[in-house]
Amino acid sequence: MPDNINMRNITEEQQLSVIEKDNPELKALMQLYPKEAYGKLLSNKKKLTAICEIFSGSMTTYTSTNAMVMNCTESCPFRDVCILKKNDLAPLGHPCPVEKKMVMELEHDIAKSLGIDKSDPIEMELLWDLIDTKLLDMRASGALKDGTLIQIVENKVGAATSSREEVSPNLEMKMELKKMKHSIIDAFVATRRAKKKYGMQNDVSSIEQMILLAANNVKKDT
Repeated sequence: MPDNINMRNITEEQQLSVIEKDNPELKALMQLYPKEAYGKLLSNKKKLTAICEIFSGSMTTYTSTNAMVMNCTESCPFRDVCILKKNDLAPLGHPCPVEKKMVMELEHDIAKSLGIDKSDPIEMELLWDLIDTKLLDMRASGALKDGTLIQIVENKVGAATSSREEVSPNLEMKMELKKMKHSIIDAFVATRRAKKKYGMQNDVSSIEQMILLAANNVKKDT
C-alpha cells in the first residue's frame, strides 16, 4: 500500500480498493460483503488474503433477487463453522455474504444442470423457489448438526407432569423441504412437457397459451 496516501481522507471503499491492488481476489469478497460493514474488513486486513480465496472464483450474475438470504446473527445455525465469524469478520445485522455466494453458485449450477432459459419468467420463478427451498434446507441441516432428532415435550396437568418424545421440528422441516424441492423439480419437468405438447415459445405469454390451449382441448372433448 502506498505510504503517501492519507487513509483518513478517503472512504472505506476507497481504502479497500487500494488494498485490492495487492490482493485482486478482495474484489469478490467486496461484491458480497455489506458496504456498511467494510470497517470490519479494514480492521482485519491481515486476515483478508486467506478469506478472499474462499470467495473468489467464477462470479456469475446475481439475478436471484428474491432469494431469502438471511441476516448475519449470533444465533446463525452455521456460527460454529462460519469462516467470517472465526476471523471476527461476521457482518452482524447485514445480509450474509456466505449465503449470497451460495445463491450465486446455486443459480449458476441449477440453471446449467436443468437447462433453464433465464429469459423465461416461469422457469426463473421456479428457480428462485428452488434456491429459497435449498437455503432453508441447509439451515435446517445446520440446526440438526448436534444430532438431535427428537425433543422431550412435558405436559403438566395439575400436580401431575408427563413427558413424551417427539420428532424434532427441525427434522420435520427438513423432510418437508425435501418434498418441496422434488415438487419444484417436477414442476420444471411439467413445464417442459407442456411446451413440447402445445408448441409454446419461451416468452411471457407462455402460461396464457397453456391455459387457452388446454381450454380448447376441453371444449373439443365435450
